[in-house]
Amino acid sequence: MKTLEQMTDYQLANVVRQAVALPEAPAHVIRSAVALWPSAQPSRLEAAAEAAGRALNIVRAVLSFDSWNIAPMALGVRSLPSNARHLLFSAKGRDIDLRITPSTSDFVMAGQILGPDESGTIELRADSGDEAQARLGQVAALDDLGEFRLEGIPRGRYVLTLRMSDEVVELPPIDVGDRSD
Repeated sequence: MKTLEQMTDYQLANVVRQAVALPEAPAHVIRSAVALWPSAQPSRLEAAAEAAGRALNIVRAVLSFDSWNIAPMALGVRSLPSNARHLLFSAKGRDIDLRITPSTSDFVMAGQILGPDESGTIELRADSGDEAQARLGQVAALDDLGEFRLEGIPRGRYVLTLRMSDEVVELPPIDVGDRSD
């Protein structure tokens, strides 16, 4: 018998036609053949190593600035108290600039990731045991400038998580509400 390299184009075409014309094996024979091979699922050790690798890329952000924690004297004469809140977080070469502003019946959270240019998403989830808030979860993609906007956020305590290609940045819990809350 000739090898594939030794066959002419005509002979190779005939082999292909014959192979295509073969009938399919019965389903029970295919299942038996597949059952002979070991499972493709990773071992427990491989799964644990993969989880540990993912866990090592989690970065915790630190609150650098909160406009609600400024002493009234530092605001100056022209500054008026506001229900809008400005927060700045720092994490591993990045700053996360966040503004929370009241809307008609809820709040809007908008911000920008300052630092290395990367694409990613930002995820908002409730941090309390309140079942109504636990159902709330929003995900927004970062635009080309690293900006995002989340709307329709009720009062409560939330956690923001920034997910990028190589790491996850978790912000500490954020209270959303009026300044008097």
